[in-house]
Amino acid sequence: MSLRRILVPLDGSAAAEAALPVASELARTSEAKLLVIRVTDARFDQDPGPMETGLSRIREAEAYLQSIRDRLGPGGGQVATFLWRGSPAAAIVKAACDYQVDMIIMTTHARTGRDREMFGSVAEAVLRGVTVPVLVVRPKGETVQAPGGEAAPSRGPEVTP
Repeated sequence: MSLRRILVPLDGSAAAEAALPVASELARTSEAKLLVIRVTDARFDQDPGPMETGLSRIREAEAYLQSIRDRLGPGGGQVATFLWRGSPAAAIVKAACDYQVDMIIMTTHARTGRDREMFGSVAEAVLRGVTVPVLVVRPKGETVQAPGGEAAPSRGPEVTP
């Protein structure tokens, strides 16, 4: 697989940033460009009113993206950052299409139960919305939850190391 552009969506959390080392290394070894996207919920109504709340969210997101560029530094390879607005999953899917990415590398907050019902899973929505490979990275320290049900190997050839 030839990689030219790798998209890494970040939400400002340390958990989301767990995708950066994996993405940076893959971009470096494949000589791909790393595209980092941050989605903000800043909204500007059509009705007259103060804009400061929306502007402060945009300024905060821009400063965050600058800190990511600084952190990746010159050894981070080709890095471009983009600020989008709207629903995170919709923005990621549209950015993947608009920027013609070859892969998305992201983390998930691994919500379960009622939280997942209420907030949904951005990673799951992205998986359903794109045709490119999506690599989901588990943040360090994240609790592993085995799926329910039973599983056992069927009789077959032995696999030796």
